[in-house]
Amino acid sequence: MQDKLQDLITNDYEFKFGEYFSRGWQLFGKKPGHYIGFFALTMLMIMVVAFIPVIGSIGAQILGGVLMVGFFVFSQNIQYNANPTFDDLFKPFSSFGKITIVQLIILGFTIVILMPILIFGFTSIFSGIFDIVQNADYYDNNPGAVFEMFDLEAMIPLAIITYLFLFFIQTIYMFSNPIAHFFNVSAWESMEASRKIIQKKFFHFFGLIILLAIMNIAGAMCIFVGLFITIPLTYTTMYAAFDDILKPTEANNDSLANDDSFEKRDN
Repeated sequence: MQDKLQDLITNDYEFKFGEYFSRGWQLFGKKPGHYIGFFALTMLMIMVVAFIPVIGSIGAQILGGVLMVGFFVFSQNIQYNANPTFDDLFKPFSSFGKITIVQLIILGFTIVILMPILIFGFTSIFSGIFDIVQNADYYDNNPGAVFEMFDLEAMIPLAIITYLFLFFIQTIYMFSNPIAHFFNVSAWESMEASRKIIQKKFFHFFGLIILLAIMNIAGAMCIFVGLFITIPLTYTTMYAAFDDILKPTEANNDSLANDDSFEKRDN
């Protein structure tokens, strides 16, 4: 893994923007029923977990990370004619611990990024409520003045900056979970690998994520039915980029042939 990562960082790599969408569509077209079924089952499982008290939202995020890698495993087996089956969706549970740690770290980063806007928002709300209580007569006669107590001019730029930071985190760590599973490395090693690789072509990946987001927004506008196609297409496109850049099958086979740094696993 370290040799592969160093090679990508030192020698750079080509980002084949259009090819990833083309390959993603080809993969989806070979087994559309399976991909749509995977997505339906994934959403059902995530919704069930989300209703668990206290830990539901965290559990749903972790489960989503595991099942996303399942789409990659299935896509890999289609790509290399390795007998893809419905069971592929669940094979990444063999890396559940590492993916859980990755998801929790990303969640921690997300909370830190959200803290300024949350503090600012709650401060504005509570100061506004206090001001209303202190000046009830004024607000009774001027109901529109309630909106003046919120500093929207400061909130909007802060919200934009927060969103950009969240987008940055989601982009640079988008390969963390599949790296943890396919390359059998620790959670932090997979995150560092993802960050270093993606930062080399950050704006290419950022553009890819933007286009995938637009595609899913269009899917959601079709009474959400379109998401059953656009979200699987999102995963197959991401897998196409992952497979082309990191070549997990090639790296895994080379490592198994030369040393024992990779665990032989049933992907």
